[in-house]
Amino acid sequence: MTTIRVLIADDHPEMLSALVTAVEADARFVVAATATSGEQAARLAAELPLDLALIDVRMPGGGPAAATAIASLPGAPVVVAISAETGVSTVAAMVEAGAVGYLAKGRIGEALPELLARCVHGEVVLATPTGAGALRAVLGARRAEAVDAVTRAAV
Repeated sequence: MTTIRVLIADDHPEMLSALVTAVEADARFVVAATATSGEQAARLAAELPLDLALIDVRMPGGGPAAATAIASLPGAPVVVAISAETGVSTVAAMVEAGAVGYLAKGRIGEALPELLARCVHGEVVLATPTGAGALRAVLGARRAEAVDAVTRAAV
């Protein structure tokens, strides 16, 4: 079994600790680093071999900026956003920035490792009540049928 190396970035110490605990509870994952700002997350992602970056949307330095920087790296890790905010424009901004997953903080619980594994293996996972709307905003109305198919596969 290949270990999935994860960077977790969140500026709230309690949430960061809870995310680390949840991710490390699954033997498939190892938390390679943690960050408390977007800039720190982008720097660590450029320095370390990572498979996945779990990025808080609302933190100093900005989740979208961190996602953009990380997704543009050579051999970039998969970027997954996590936030309590699930509005269409916020989810769409993170998808446009390069996130292939968006997880609502209050809705994931013990499912976090499985959702992250799905993202690492190529799935788009939008575990938010507005996931379909966000994809429509990114892809446009012409591709609504494709969005519906992806959303059904999400969560």
